[in-house]
Amino acid sequence: MKLYVFNPIKKQKVYLNLSAPTRQSLARQIGGRIFYIGDQRYSIYDVKAENDSNSTATGAAVGGVVGALGGPVGILIGGFLGGLIGNSTQDEENAKIRKFNNS
Repeated sequence: MKLYVFNPIKKQKVYLNLSAPTRQSLARQIGGRIFYIGDQRYSIYDVKAENDSNSTATGAAVGGVVGALGGPVGILIGGFLGGLIGNSTQDEENAKIRKFNNS
């Protein structure tokens, strides 16, 4: 999960080098509800969370490569198992994102 704010002047996302499960936790980390990036003022309520990566595809690819050692059947089984593991990881990350964005 990555945290970011949207800079309306530059019209781009600015990613924060912080990690927090909720906005209240983020406020404790930064020492308040208001913070600055450069000369732009933001509130913790301006911070959004988004996915960090595509875990399902990565898991399937890694599983497929590992499965390649077992031949064609190994590729299929490894890709399938890797996809399942990646999908589970993705579901957990999506739950964390919803928790932060709804806090």
